[in-house]
Amino acid sequence: MSNLSTEMDLSDSKVAEQQTSFQKEEPSGENPEPAPPKTLLQCVLDNNQHHEKLISRWVIFYMETPTAALLELMQFVVEASGSHYQIPKDSPMPFSYKDILMASTAKFQSVSMYYPLVMKKAKSFASNVIGFLEALLKTLGATPIILDNMFLGEFTGFLIACSESTIRPFRHTSTLIGLKIMTILSELNSVESGSLGTLWMRMFNCLFLDRCQDVVNDIRLLCLHELGEWFSRYPNCHLHPHRLRFFFEALQDCSVEVKQCCLENISQLSLNEDLRPMCLELGGEFSEQLRTIAVDRENPMGVQSLRILTDCYEFSPEILNDADFRMLEQLMLASNRGLAQAAAKLFIMRRMGTEGDCFSRKIRPLLEFFVDESQHEHAAYLVDSLFEDCETVLNWEPMIEMLIQDQDPNLTEVESSALIEILSRGAKQAITGEIPPGRYTEDLKRDPMPGAQEKATRLLAPVFPDLLEKYDKRSEDLENLLELPQLFSLEYYQQDDKLGELHKLMDQIATIIFVHIENRVLRTAAHTLEVLHEMPSTRAHIKELLNNAVTNYRIALRSWQASYGMSNSSSLSPSSFSSSSSKKSPQSRARRLLTTLRLVSALYGRFNLSDWKLTESVLSSLKRVIREQERPGKDALPTEAVGLYLEVAYFSLNWDLKSFREEATDNQRMEETAASLKKHLEDFLFVTFDQVVSECNLPIAYNSFSFICDLFVLYGDQLRESTNLWVRSIMYQPSLNEIELLEGSVLRIILNCSPLEIMKENNFDQLQDMRRLVASYCKLVVFNVFPVMRASKVFQYYEKYNAPFGDIMRSSMELALNNNSINFGMTVLHTCLLPYEKIMKDNNGEILRSFRSTEFSQLISLAKRLAETFNSNLVEKRHGVIALHTAGIMYVLESVHDEPATDAPKNLLFLRVIQEFVPQVLAQDRITLLKMLQPIEQPTLPSCRSEEWQPLKGYLSALNQSSKPTRRRESSVSA
Repeated sequence: MSNLSTEMDLSDSKVAEQQTSFQKEEPSGENPEPAPPKTLLQCVLDNNQHHEKLISRWVIFYMETPTAALLELMQFVVEASGSHYQIPKDSPMPFSYKDILMASTAKFQSVSMYYPLVMKKAKSFASNVIGFLEALLKTLGATPIILDNMFLGEFTGFLIACSESTIRPFRHTSTLIGLKIMTILSELNSVESGSLGTLWMRMFNCLFLDRCQDVVNDIRLLCLHELGEWFSRYPNCHLHPHRLRFFFEALQDCSVEVKQCCLENISQLSLNEDLRPMCLELGGEFSEQLRTIAVDRENPMGVQSLRILTDCYEFSPEILNDADFRMLEQLMLASNRGLAQAAAKLFIMRRMGTEGDCFSRKIRPLLEFFVDESQHEHAAYLVDSLFEDCETVLNWEPMIEMLIQDQDPNLTEVESSALIEILSRGAKQAITGEIPPGRYTEDLKRDPMPGAQEKATRLLAPVFPDLLEKYDKRSEDLENLLELPQLFSLEYYQQDDKLGELHKLMDQIATIIFVHIENRVLRTAAHTLEVLHEMPSTRAHIKELLNNAVTNYRIALRSWQASYGMSNSSSLSPSSFSSSSSKKSPQSRARRLLTTLRLVSALYGRFNLSDWKLTESVLSSLKRVIREQERPGKDALPTEAVGLYLEVAYFSLNWDLKSFREEATDNQRMEETAASLKKHLEDFLFVTFDQVVSECNLPIAYNSFSFICDLFVLYGDQLRESTNLWVRSIMYQPSLNEIELLEGSVLRIILNCSPLEIMKENNFDQLQDMRRLVASYCKLVVFNVFPVMRASKVFQYYEKYNAPFGDIMRSSMELALNNNSINFGMTVLHTCLLPYEKIMKDNNGEILRSFRSTEFSQLISLAKRLAETFNSNLVEKRHGVIALHTAGIMYVLESVHDEPATDAPKNLLFLRVIQEFVPQVLAQDRITLLKMLQPIEQPTLPSCRSEEWQPLKGYLSALNQSSKPTRRRESSVSA
């Protein structure tokens, strides 16, 4: 038979639990009677009362009338449980605990789930209660009373009886008090002769053993937390080390908090020399539970369980088999950095060899894991996992030697690729201090490793061109290698004897960009050239590269156009073509055009190619490519060309704007240039909007959306604020139709997917595309491209889609709030109004039906989350909060009846929504809001439905309280 307790609700709990917040009773308006004397609990909770005085009074009271003093302590427990029962002061000994509890049960004024230990100020309440009892017992420890069987026997007997109650408030409260008394007695027992041991063990057997298996999570948590206190602080607390088993058995508990408590205690107690052997022995016995926690949860629990497992493995290696290791080593690729590092320590202990092994022997297991278990996109995670505990990943010199050798018989092609990944990722992290994107941690200082840049440059720069040449046929290797010069110390190349190495590097990069066709290689090479461009000695070489790339593109374009009879003889001279160009097939010409276009796009993203005046030609080609794709039977360029032309045109408009602003500073005759730039922008927007609306190709549609948003920002308000007339003249103001098209796209894409579907691991790429789209839209909000209030249409989904997009929306909201708090306050109001009005419409305007709907509960959750955005600085955001409440009250007042009526105003329920924003209202502003509510009065007629008027009562009550804003948190009460 399980020891799990069952719970019995109070006699009226089933009815009470069905009550809504509309049906809570209001305090009577009658004049109160004179206040009775304060009880002991009320005195303890009174901050003006000193515990020392209360204790002195109680001790004297006990010495004079022990029975009455014990009744006062028992009354203290009853009242702390939430019951309003008064134990008769003439109750004789021996006390009937059962009768007291039965009478107390009938005197609860609320349901059994609502009592001091689960209310908002539970932490403060418990601290005061336990603080008083601790001071009382320590005071009694210096008197004969502590050894008085009547005092401790009766009081602890009552607590044990309460702890066995089926009523949760009694069970929870008495368990807390009883466990804390056991802790205090453990401390007292260290100075006593051990005479309290029998009583302590009685409480352990009668209270702890049952309650540590209680049905209520919080009660089990109390037991295990206090058990940890007894073991860690009081080694002579009558407990044998085998009692540590409680922590390991509770690793299967359904409560996250309970398991977390157990893991923390096991971790801490295993450091105790006396307890460590038992911890390690039990760890081996319960290794399956520890493994389950480690692989199921990417959170601190997983980290702690894996550390305990590693500790136990070192003590007893047979607890883990090969299958277990493979499962746990995969955690090196987890998003949680602490979990990944804990897995790496186990990996190092098992597979990375001993300290005296040579480098190739040490690196071999890592290469094998990379090849067999990992993938290239996980390389950064793998290196980061090992970064702080494995010197091997930072030992670059032997890595370079292995890679530069003509042929290493021990290194396969796949393993050499893995080694390049490890080298490049390790160098990048050491030099920049950055951890991989997507890996989260709370305690990392992202500082570069001292001397890492100089070391990497010294080792790599002399041989780097040779590495590029050796691996130039392997695109992934080349991409990784090309990132490394971006990290070098450029001062190295400033030395006279190093210029040869620089020239050799530039030649090698030039060879790569004109031979390779992979986009990622070309973009990485362009980025590297941008970094090297900082050195004057490279600029002439780079300009030549740019000119050659543009020329090759123009030749390829002319050749492709000629295959369709579209060439313009004036654009290029006949000498621009080779004699064999006319013999090439249309397919080969198309491939050549695509290849040169990739390079131009990669370079245009890093370098200003405005001098080559590509914009008009690129826009014309873009429109032509799209037209050709729409004509069946034509041998058109692949879809990739549309994406590349869109990118090139976008980069061109960015660089052209920069050049225009620079030229406008010194040139007063800019009419033609300004008109041309505006025309190019309009042409580009025409094409991109067409791609967004048609959604024929989603990646292109998403890119087009982002380009539009970025250009609206670049050509928006920042130009209006310029002091230059010509700069102001090219500002672009989006039309209402364009804004609505963008809004429609965002809503259509979001609403077509469920949040759970979006967050599935196999939808990662789609998630990133959608996040980019939402982020692009939010830019328009932050940079005032359109009124922020329009964003309400998207922000109304903030709660529902919080998992995939919440961080983006929250960030944009905070920025919008900083821009103009009043506008943002009105935006939040409309964000709540949109779903509210839909709820009312769907429920035919019925207040109670609307209130009870699932959609209204979701709206309240949305309002709570929106309220958090104001919490950063309530004084600064004051006017925004006032605007929100004022407008919300005005909205309700519009539906107030002109003549007295029993029905509540149509929109009175909206007060329940804006009530969530009351904690953000400063005290001095509440009076103003209360005055605004005066025209709304609840009739006193019997026919009035009081439930419909509850939103007004709740809102008034909230305004009259001086509560402070608190963060959202889950209830600590078990359902």
